[in-house]
Amino acid sequence: MIDFKKLKGADLATELCGLKLQSPFILSSGPLSYAAEGMIKAYQAGCGAVVTKTIRHHAAVNPVHHIGKINRDSLINCEKWADSPPEVWFNREIPMAKKAGVVVIASVGHTLPEAEDLVKPCADAGADLIELVSYAEETLLPMLGATLERVKIPVLCKLSGNWPDPVATAKKCLEFGAAGITAIDSLGPTLKIDIKKAKPEMMGEGGYGWLSGGAMRPIALRINSEIARGGCPNLVGTGGITCAEDAIEYLMVGCNAVGVHSIAVLKGIEYFEKLNKDTAALLEHLGYKDIRSVRGVALPNFPKEDIVAKLKFHYEPDLPPCQEACPAGVDVPLYIDQVRRGHYLDAYKTISADNPFPGICGRVCHHPCEIKCRRAQVDQALHIRLLKRTAADKTYESCGSSLPLSPMRPKNGKKVAIAGAGPAGLSAAYYLTRLGYQVKVFEALPVAGGMLAVGIPDYRLPQEILKREITRIENMGVEIQTGTALGQDITMEEIKAQGYESILIAVGAHKDPELKIPGADLAGVLSGIRFLRDVNLGRAGGLHGKKVAVIGGGNVALDAARSALRLGAGKVTVVYRRQREDMPATCEEVAYAEEEGVKFRFLAGPNRIEAAGKGYQLFYDPMQPGEVDGSGRRKPVPTGEEPVPLDADLIVIATGQNIDLSVLGRYHRGDLAEATKGIFFAGDCTTGPASVIEAVAAGKKAACEIDRFLGGEGKVEEENSSPRMHFVEVAEDDTIREKSLILPVEKRLPGFGEVESGLSEEAGRKEAMRCLHCGCINCGRCVAACAYQARALHYPEMTVNEELCRSCGLCVSVCPTGALRAEIVD
Repeated sequence: MIDFKKLKGADLATELCGLKLQSPFILSSGPLSYAAEGMIKAYQAGCGAVVTKTIRHHAAVNPVHHIGKINRDSLINCEKWADSPPEVWFNREIPMAKKAGVVVIASVGHTLPEAEDLVKPCADAGADLIELVSYAEETLLPMLGATLERVKIPVLCKLSGNWPDPVATAKKCLEFGAAGITAIDSLGPTLKIDIKKAKPEMMGEGGYGWLSGGAMRPIALRINSEIARGGCPNLVGTGGITCAEDAIEYLMVGCNAVGVHSIAVLKGIEYFEKLNKDTAALLEHLGYKDIRSVRGVALPNFPKEDIVAKLKFHYEPDLPPCQEACPAGVDVPLYIDQVRRGHYLDAYKTISADNPFPGICGRVCHHPCEIKCRRAQVDQALHIRLLKRTAADKTYESCGSSLPLSPMRPKNGKKVAIAGAGPAGLSAAYYLTRLGYQVKVFEALPVAGGMLAVGIPDYRLPQEILKREITRIENMGVEIQTGTALGQDITMEEIKAQGYESILIAVGAHKDPELKIPGADLAGVLSGIRFLRDVNLGRAGGLHGKKVAVIGGGNVALDAARSALRLGAGKVTVVYRRQREDMPATCEEVAYAEEEGVKFRFLAGPNRIEAAGKGYQLFYDPMQPGEVDGSGRRKPVPTGEEPVPLDADLIVIATGQNIDLSVLGRYHRGDLAEATKGIFFAGDCTTGPASVIEAVAAGKKAACEIDRFLGGEGKVEEENSSPRMHFVEVAEDDTIREKSLILPVEKRLPGFGEVESGLSEEAGRKEAMRCLHCGCINCGRCVAACAYQARALHYPEMTVNEELCRSCGLCVSVCPTGALRAEIVD
């Protein structure tokens, strides 16, 4: 059963006719809703509501066969209404579904006598709404009148796209008293011929069937937009919704919810889980916080007249969405193709061209590339992070400690100093060394790596992996001096006196967070940063049988909680002031923590900490969700109830990380004026706490700026001689992505053994086969489609004759990969 609290992204809860739905997805009437069992499964998979198969006076007898596939996302059918008599629905199906918590919409049709006889028993059986279905437009209004006389629950009217003017019918229904509209029903009649048997596929009268699925979406979407523009308060858009993008289109034209059925038949009822997950993530990516904020946003943008403008074309033959989404710009398709072919060393070198930490990021990167993966539109996004790990781990196997070094230019005689051996500082050192600079890194901690070394436990990032990749940078000639803090052990002036012509300040966010509650300074209270630092440096003692409370909801909090269990804690409780879905920690980390026994108390705002006997009590205020704040989440607001105590022997405050600005002395963080003096800034000290891959990108950018300041071109990219292969075999649609090997829960505790083992070699190559190889594939469709002969493609270059081009956009429409895009020129 889907857990909406674990979904990352926008809030999917919505309302329909005053009813609160857990998601905007509704299982429309169809073969999956023939009985309570199917309706319950759909609700558990994430549907906000479920529509029954249409209930009539008599059970249907369907022809054989009555459902066929048109293409990968569409069906044709000649099935009739429910094949159970109405009494079964009143006595079993509806009550059984309601008992399981399902929001039930009873579909009733198709005549006035049936509305008169069946709607009240449906309501009495527990239905939350009635949806009226009619064969003819002129029948619907009388059915609506009879229904409104008999029930008090909201009534929806379902429209057919075959009617002369369904938009006008919707207006009449709303004026007559309908609570809302469902638009539209399947289209037809249509025909499909079985060419092997030379006869119609459907066995209904005349061989005709009705069309559902993706093929009808553009018609249904247009009708829904017109109904919404007429002011419909409750609109269920149905017809051709196959993925998150489709659902969001319907929401943007004013729908409260969306009806889905055909794609769930084709892919399985569990596909609703993917629809919910993808929609939440995509809405957040687009900048929407919830369903209310996205509903109807496209309606004001409909043109009132023809728009005539020129198109500006963008042709990017080798920049697919995943690479574009990577902060460091790693050539994802190339290294995935190299993994596919078993060329792991080449894949490692490809990754290293833009990211010096393939093995590290293959374990702890938050993988923004996967959100943009086009494979998700087919089935599931590629496991890009794990394929990076596959390349690294197989390279470790073959090379041991002699990892391949990046190509370097001859030494240029210039020296650069870096303060901070975290991912930003080490990345800058890596790129500057490649450009020929002599680089020395000063690190305050006794080990190099920054938060990678002292903030991420071994079960996520083994120290051996970290040391391998830092040693590789040292083998390139970078000197790392640990135990040397800027501002304490060495000053900026002393560094300059040693002949360094430029200094990069890349200190991380290692300062403890502030939680201003009474008792936060007691002896048994530690910060998450300090606790994890002690764990990683071997300074933490055992916690045998002790109770630990962790305040916070990010990865630091989860790392602290899981580490406490590994140190022998008897009970670990995470206390978080917001809701579960608001946690900054990744879904995987929360799931792993729960598997291992970590408990959670949500909507619990820390109030105070008091000593109690030999231990402590953390008092928290019960909270409730308030208005959405600047973070896009609902602000927690106290309920006014008395604080609740939680017993603990150790309390860890993991509510964030701060930057210690004192190390900068008189220099201002990120002040551009300092760049003229050769002092630059990168990483957490300029942006605040960020991800590993963002720190890598910041270090790379800083290296460019320093090189430019010292007389170079400011370019660190190296030419990659490995060709990207576009014309390769790709795994078939509906190929589910491979899963990482996971250490069983019973073997994780105690100890810090790595939980995730990555993909096996076979699984890695199979996963790489799922890559669609985005970017130009030199197919020539754009050229062939242009009736004006305005375009020429000499891969990898494209030219457009602007005098011949009519800005029709057909070339963009036929591009199969998105390598060719266009925008309107103002």
